Amino acid sequence: MDRRGIAEVGGLSLAGGVLATAAQQGLVGGIDWVLVVGLVACIGIAAAANYQARTKHAAQVATEAPEVTEDNYEQHGRPTAGDGGVPPDNAPSSDDTR
Repeated sequence: MDRRGIAEVGGLSLAGGVLATAAQQGLVGGIDWVLVVGLVACIGIAAAANYQARTKHAAQVATEAPEVTEDNYEQHGRPTAGDGGVPPDNAPSSDDTR
């Protein structure tokens, strides 16, 4: 995992631990450290899995995307009216029998 992933996981774990500690202190008046450590571990695992999934998906999309060059960029954009594009959604259909 790169530095950004480590920082993201660590930050989310730390924030979760602070929130768990504050919530317990505010609601119960005491802190159960076993629960706090368990929540921090779960948040860290979930954040790491989320980061890995996002980076893996982004890499997969980057490899599967077509290469857009100066010669073929018009083929990858949305057609416009000047290009013989798509009729608007509110255009009446040609088989309207009113």
